[in-house]
Amino acid sequence: ILRDGCAEALKTAVLFDPDLFSHLAARGTDFDRMTVLPRCIACKRDAVCADEFDRGARQLLNLGHSFGHAVEKCSDYAVPHGCGVAIGMAIIARAAAKRGICTEDTCAQIIALLRQYGLPTETDFTCDALTDAARSDKKIADGKLHLIVPERIGHCRIEAIPAADIRAWLADGGIV
Repeated sequence: ILRDGCAEALKTAVLFDPDLFSHLAARGTDFDRMTVLPRCIACKRDAVCADEFDRGARQLLNLGHSFGHAVEKCSDYAVPHGCGVAIGMAIIARAAAKRGICTEDTCAQIIALLRQYGLPTETDFTCDALTDAARSDKKIADGKLHLIVPERIGHCRIEAIPAADIRAWLADGGIV
């Protein structure tokens, strides 16, 4: 359970806070809970308050979730949510690096931190299976999926992609 919660804390650091990312990397699971938890709560609060109806910046909170939900669905929900999110973050970081959105170093930092916390960064599910699962995501609207893509630690962007491009993003993320 701690590992799954850590995935959400790591997600928050990748999204909003390079200092939090550094703290989590330096301390591992011995991180200062009185620093990390209030910071994560504040980041989520600020995103939700800034975008009550989930049409803008609040969508950033979905980093790793679109592909993570696909992993969870393919596993018939045997993969816990935090592990799914971790795999989704790794996929999207690899895709972002391959597409030149972030550097290889940023991608490597994200994956290394996930692994440091004992979180998975790979899946055995095929690209076809994950594509089918991702295409049924509740977040698809008007034929588009809003992926949250890291540019650097502490800064991500929303990338609206046609549902038809999901397979290509998964492939760029290392899924075969």
